[in-house]
Amino acid sequence: MSFLKNIFGVQKKRNASLLDAAKKGVVAAVKQSLQDGAEINARDEGKSTPLHWAMDRCSSDATITLLEAGAEVDALNVSQYSPLHWAAHYGHIATVEILLAAGADLTLKNVNGKTPITIARDEKHIELANYLQSIVDDPTKRPTPEKVGLDINKRNTALEALGKPITKPVVGKYTAKAVAGMEAQRQAALNDPSEGI
Repeated sequence: MSFLKNIFGVQKKRNASLLDAAKKGVVAAVKQSLQDGAEINARDEGKSTPLHWAMDRCSSDATITLLEAGAEVDALNVSQYSPLHWAAHYGHIATVEILLAAGADLTLKNVNGKTPITIARDEKHIELANYLQSIVDDPTKRPTPEKVGLDINKRNTALEALGKPITKPVVGKYTAKAVAGMEAQRQAALNDPSEGI
């Protein structure tokens, strides 16, 4: 029994190290934690992942590193915030674009029923809210992995190793999930303008 407790304790420390590195936005520490065996989608007490915490520092490099290692782009914490919700809250366009290029869903709602667009508006990041809305209106404006420096092949290799579905383009550079999600969000806005998207 103590052997298993020791194993779980070691893994918990590795995961804590990765979460801490992501919180600080230190890419070298993120990479080291992953090499040491930390789980890419480790969760803290609030169920936030390293990718959530990379948004706290608005670290583009840490965001790319985590995504290329297979981080779940639409992971939800206890408040149903995705990393894109956090990025919209902080108003950092570079991390928003990276998440979008990895297929982040613009239609996810937090526990208060807010999408990343509504959060950007609430935080007075009007330019970002308008940019996100333009992607809902025209999915071809979604940034590509090439544009943001995300190696989609590296990401897909990591996802495959984790047993997760890989990012598959539907038309050109856009994922089916992203296109379907944006269309659903556009329809919701047309049907109910109070949705705030």
